[in-house]
Amino acid sequence: MSWRCVICFVFMALTLKSLLSHINRAHGRSPDFRVICGIDGCAEEYRVFNSFYYHIKRTHALYLSTGCPPRSGTTETNRELTEQPDRDPSQIGLENFDTPIFSGCTKREPLTTNLVHQPAHGVVVFEEPQGSNSTGDAVPPTGDKQRDSDSVTQNTDMRSVNDIVSGVQQYQASLVDVLKNQMKKVFEKHSGSMEQLQAEAMATFDNFTDPFLRVATTYMQNRTIQELFSQVEPEEIVISHTACRVKSGNSRVLAIKKKCFYYVPLLQSLEQLFTDSRILSMIAIGPQKCKDGFLYDIVDGELFKSHPLFSVRPTALQLILYTDEIEICNPLGSHASKNKLLMVYYTLGNIDPKYRSKLAAIRLLAMAKANYLTQCGVDVILERIQKDLDLLYHGVKIQTVNGEMDMFGALISICGDTLAQQELAGFKEGVGFAYSKCRHCECTFEDMQRDFTENSFVRRTLDMHVRQCLEIEKARTDFLKNSLKTTYGINRKSKLVDFPAFDLIQQTPQDIMHIVLEGIAPMEIKCVLKHLILSGQMDLDMFNDAMLSFPYSPLDIRDRPCPITVNTLASNDNKLKQSSGQMLVLLKILPFLMNNVEGNVYMQLILEVIEITQILFAPVISLQTISRLRLLIEQHLKHFKQLFPDNNIIPKQHYLLHLPTQIMSLGPMVRHMCMRFESKHCFFKQWSSKLNFKNVCKSLVKHNQMFECSQNVNGPQHPIFSSERELGPVLEVKNIQHVQGKMRDFVGDDKMQHVVSVKWLVLNGNKYTCKKSLIVTKVNDNVPEFGLIQDILVVNSSFYCFEYQPYDTLHLNRDFLAYEVDVPNLAQATELVDAEKLVDFTSYYSFSFKSSMYVPVKYYLGDVIALHRSTNDS
Repeated sequence: MSWRCVICFVFMALTLKSLLSHINRAHGRSPDFRVICGIDGCAEEYRVFNSFYYHIKRTHALYLSTGCPPRSGTTETNRELTEQPDRDPSQIGLENFDTPIFSGCTKREPLTTNLVHQPAHGVVVFEEPQGSNSTGDAVPPTGDKQRDSDSVTQNTDMRSVNDIVSGVQQYQASLVDVLKNQMKKVFEKHSGSMEQLQAEAMATFDNFTDPFLRVATTYMQNRTIQELFSQVEPEEIVISHTACRVKSGNSRVLAIKKKCFYYVPLLQSLEQLFTDSRILSMIAIGPQKCKDGFLYDIVDGELFKSHPLFSVRPTALQLILYTDEIEICNPLGSHASKNKLLMVYYTLGNIDPKYRSKLAAIRLLAMAKANYLTQCGVDVILERIQKDLDLLYHGVKIQTVNGEMDMFGALISICGDTLAQQELAGFKEGVGFAYSKCRHCECTFEDMQRDFTENSFVRRTLDMHVRQCLEIEKARTDFLKNSLKTTYGINRKSKLVDFPAFDLIQQTPQDIMHIVLEGIAPMEIKCVLKHLILSGQMDLDMFNDAMLSFPYSPLDIRDRPCPITVNTLASNDNKLKQSSGQMLVLLKILPFLMNNVEGNVYMQLILEVIEITQILFAPVISLQTISRLRLLIEQHLKHFKQLFPDNNIIPKQHYLLHLPTQIMSLGPMVRHMCMRFESKHCFFKQWSSKLNFKNVCKSLVKHNQMFECSQNVNGPQHPIFSSERELGPVLEVKNIQHVQGKMRDFVGDDKMQHVVSVKWLVLNGNKYTCKKSLIVTKVNDNVPEFGLIQDILVVNSSFYCFEYQPYDTLHLNRDFLAYEVDVPNLAQATELVDAEKLVDFTSYYSFSFKSSMYVPVKYYLGDVIALHRSTNDS
């Protein structure tokens, strides 16, 4: 007999164990999980799947051994399929925990026959063949294996889709034949005046409509998706034409080949995004500004407050663009750049920062082959983007989930690495060939080596930039034009100048990933390591051994830095051959690795780099911290020049001088960081290995649009919000009175219907693990108080809280730039805190070093603490 899951009303299984495996994987970790047994009238209710499984194993073992219910009986599950009216389609797939899983089952002797029989109630019963292996279908949950298999989403290619459709069609045909034979037997039992009824009933089977008829082929599947799910069709825009020879029979003939790029219409893409009501509500609510004196997001910056559109319409769409070139093939060899692609993404600054970093919030806008743009430039793409921005700036009607609405919007910033931003803005990509080496000021190489304050340089303005572009265009000779280009550091007048209310000087922010993690940090660390090793103050092998044996946290282990070789230090470049993630981890642990040179002036230089990096990565920055950051950068550059007088100040070090002003204008640096944008490249790189390269841009854009289309119909909520909460293995809480007491003492409410415990919990991208993670629970004299999570509780399926053991924070150790904590007696009473009321939502880890316990931090916590205290005081 087939078993149907009455929780989601979608899954069907041939054996009981298969059904139990589905309930465990799909519903077992839901905070609302609740099942009623129902076998032989059993009324036992369970909140944890483990307990439910072992109850069946102990009490109803007969059903696990046979895999089928009794032949003489049936289940409520299958009677629903035959006797009850159809379930509301909008409820199919949603979880319903109120129906008994196996009500109506009665015991009988085990089945030993292998057949398909038709009981009196008309449900086709599929019995498991004798001797089949039924032990592999369902096993009690053992932890991470089932979690991993359930969390991985399979990408199915079109051939697999066609196979699935063909298989279902065959199953459907055989099902119709079986039903037809059953109807014949039914009518054979009735004689007399039933001929007309029999003819009409049999005709219904002959006129049966194949539901897969519209999706039988790949073309029909694509067409159906476009009709039903509002897929946004990309535009193919011709850049230029070229003459080439193509094969025609046994000869090659001359033909005209088009060079195109693909553009996803911005307004239609926004319409598709606004089919989700929760995203639209974020836009309607408007900007949530931080308290005075603090900057948390773009809306707290001076640019947003003075912008001609956003200052009048605060709910207008804040568009953030990102551009980068990616190599989808082998980056080595003579054909390295043949399939290099220029990618343009966008996201909305209106989306809350905790959701904005989700890959589903980053959407494709344009794609082109890089070699197609070598002659005509990137302005052809910017010109098409400008058309949509002009319409959006002056208001356009967009169809949303709440009906047609008037939408306004403008470009707030363009993100990218230095090369991409220089190219888009019309500056020289290689600043080494320019006299003015900065797009924010008119800085020369000589000035860069001696001046370390921003006020020492002449700031560029948009009016000045336009005037310089006009001088270049009006130059009468090529020699004069090239001289002006070198002097001003400008190649052309960019189309960005024509974007509505866009200032390409202020709104092309520097990226801390490329400036710090891939520029300044590896260069200066390399200089210091080389000096210390050559002077005999440090041994490279001991340094690498300490790096390999360092007790990394579970979050940092995946970005563990690689050992630094002698060849890496001896090279003439400024690289340590570490990724951005590895550099971020290395900066956290570097003071502990170099503790044998503590107090050294070169070690002090490293601590300055780490302190500057922590401030730049902070999610909240106060005005006082911005002023301190200016002084830190000035002192650091002077210090570097004193210790390494033979080393030149590189442009990325100079760019540090402009970061405090950039923060004042556009908010914290992390709101414009490229790290999450670059993660979006993985989607296209993975798909490129499955495609032909005849027109790789068209193929990738097509798959991306189908993928984004599916995101709007994938479950009850958009993927941006799909991973707000992820639960680990669920355990039953035995001491309910203990939890009630903690809730009453620390939350002020002990009313709870049920409570479960989980081993780990993911809230908005932050993972908390029992017995390992530290959380910031309180503030004491401007010092964060940490606590070790002992248990993670889910109360009434909706309230998440941590039971933690408080740690005593001694001070911020300036030698390690980490907090030194004291672990109290393990017998100390634990406390409870609401997961939504933490001081800081980042999960921390501690480790022991030289008989002390330290908690390293990724960013500066001072302003996070100050904002928390200010909010509570008000």
